[in-house]
This record gives sequence, structure tokens and C-alpha cells, in this order.
Amino acid sequence: MKGAILPGNSTVVFEEFPVPTPGHGQVLVRTKSSTICGSDIRAIYREHLGKGPEGYQNVIAGHEPCGQVVATGPGCKRFKEGDRVIVYHISGCGVCHDCRMGYMISCSSEY
Repeated sequence: MKGAILPGNSTVVFEEFPVPTPGHGQVLVRTKSSTICGSDIRAIYREHLGKGPEGYQNVIAGHEPCGQVVATGPGCKRFKEGDRVIVYHISGCGVCHDCRMGYMISCSSEY
């Protein structure tokens, strides 16, 4: 499979990666679309706050993908092959006011 990585020096490189096998309770999603977020752009231009752009080097860029489940691992009960899915990278605690209102991105819990 192809992936875009950020090797540094304000560059983006496409590379081939092995197709992973889903583990217990996991799914493999064929990505149809994915966003490049502000944190990815800041990493490219070396303006990322926090861990620093080096933390992004040589990993596949982008998040918030959507696609289709192409394989399921053992113990996966909620999804099946062919399901269309989105992957949201923030789960929240599910208990605080913001989470109960559906705003997991604003979760106020420390956990």
C-alpha cells in the first residue's frame, strides 16, 4: 500500500508499505479519502508545537480517514467486510458534559 510520509526538510514522500493484518478486535480499512490537518502542515513547515516535527518523521501523514472495511481480525463483532466507516481519532471519556453533548473533541476529563 502507498503512504505519504514527512521525512523532514519541508518534503512529502510517497512510499510502499506492507499491508497490515488486523489483530484481535481490529479491522483493516481501505482508505478512500483522508485529510491533511493543520498539525500535519505545521510538521511539514517545522512549526509544530508540542513534541516537535521530528515526532512526525517517517510515519504516514494524515488522519480522519474514511473508507471500507476489507478485513476483520478475530473477535471483531461490530464491523464486517464491506462496511463503510470513518475513523475519528478522539474518543473522549463519554461522561463529562461535553462528551454527553456529543463534543468529544472538547472532553474536559483528564482520562
